[in-house]
Amino acid sequence: MKSARIYYPWFSMLGAIAFIVWQFALANADLFRLERLPAPLQRQDTVLPAAALLLLLVIFDIWRFARASRRYRAQLRQYQEQISELFDSKRELGTRARTYSDHADKLKMFISERLLETIEYDEKFLHFKNIASEVRHNGVISYDKAQTALRNAQQACEPGEKQQYREAADGLLYLWDLLDLSTTDNIALHVANQIYDCEEHFFQAQLNDDIEPAPFEPTFMMSHALRRALLPITENPDELGLNQDWPGRGSYADDKFSIQLRSDSEMLGNENHMVLLIENLINNALFYSQQKAHRNRYSRVAISLAQRGGEVEFRVYNRGPRIKEDEKDKIYQLGFSSRRIREHHGKGLGLYFVNEITKGFEGSIEFDNIDNRAGSFALSVKLTNGEVHKHELEIVIVNGRPMCRLEASEAQAGKRQEWSYEAPIASIEASPQASRKPQLISELRAGEDNLHLDTAEPRLPRWVLDVRNRKRSSKLVFSPLDVRGVEFVAYFETAKSRLDNQD
Repeated sequence: MKSARIYYPWFSMLGAIAFIVWQFALANADLFRLERLPAPLQRQDTVLPAAALLLLLVIFDIWRFARASRRYRAQLRQYQEQISELFDSKRELGTRARTYSDHADKLKMFISERLLETIEYDEKFLHFKNIASEVRHNGVISYDKAQTALRNAQQACEPGEKQQYREAADGLLYLWDLLDLSTTDNIALHVANQIYDCEEHFFQAQLNDDIEPAPFEPTFMMSHALRRALLPITENPDELGLNQDWPGRGSYADDKFSIQLRSDSEMLGNENHMVLLIENLINNALFYSQQKAHRNRYSRVAISLAQRGGEVEFRVYNRGPRIKEDEKDKIYQLGFSSRRIREHHGKGLGLYFVNEITKGFEGSIEFDNIDNRAGSFALSVKLTNGEVHKHELEIVIVNGRPMCRLEASEAQAGKRQEWSYEAPIASIEASPQASRKPQLISELRAGEDNLHLDTAEPRLPRWVLDVRNRKRSSKLVFSPLDVRGVEFVAYFETAKSRLDNQD
């Protein structure tokens, strides 16, 4: 930018000097030779034109000065703005530098804390591994003695006592397999190696009928592993049928669990490894489902065992918080835990073991965040007097929770919808919009109360009907259920599918 200049008033100054000298010369004509001056300047009557010319010169210099002054002030303001911008930029840079410095300090603190936690965790883990290795090394003789004593006791005891000795021997073997896992450097490889050994004996037995029996059982039933995992954590095993062999298909439920058996499968490998996997998935589900914020009287830890296309499909669902997007890649890491409630911090081992054992079985595991669904719902209520009442409901989601109201109603949605009738209810036909097949609730008797949960999805029922029949009247309550939670799904190849793949 060209710098502004303020000009000196040369024209008016020189004109004024010339005017003064001219007037001085006219006033002292005897001292000067006026004939040398032009004729007009020798007369006094030219003063006014000369004065007017001098005034024009003064005005011109004043105009030129004013214009230069404006340009100078404009440039000065521009310089001041640039200086202000410079200082503002400097202050902003200083603020950013302080902010980034604070962030850097916080990041250093975070990294140092996590590093200390990791170092401490690694030290504890290595310490645990060393202890487990020492226990396993020094306990070999004691383990052999205990197993021998239990086998002898099984042979010498009464037939009714053999079960407890067999369970004790299985429990001791389970403990030994846990010590094996705790001392191995690669859990997945350790599990896989045992499966390969089982696979060899299983294939030989299938191909040769006269082969000697294997030194260990190469296969196990998936339902048996599930029963073993459930036995230590159920208060009443008879309700879930745990004290007897489950059939291929069936359903069992108690206050904590809802179990759906669609098919059973024979698996290759060490059953104790699968028991440990199932135990960790169920314990993880129980922890979250029993938290006060997520517990309700109808929610259960839902377990499903099925077979699809030569694969075992094992599902575990629980009510509880969703797995966050930034945690989905961390939940299987060693030492990571999302349990941060008072007086309880997870150790980050459960899902780590699950993932490693799954990889050892050459399976896969994934999870789904379960959400509530909006939709419509139709009820057809038949009374004992022959009357039929039809109700159309709308299920809406408010702050993540399911609410209901009468369809086409402008009333605020509520947690439940109630109806009263002047006669007992004989039957109900419930038709969710998402299901093509209506659910029929029949054989309702006067004077009896009934609860009917959604049977379209037994693992996670989305609604409940409460029927309160009196002798001459009745009341019906419809409540949508909050099913927000997490479902883990694991897939494993069956023994038969592994054999077919080898062919």
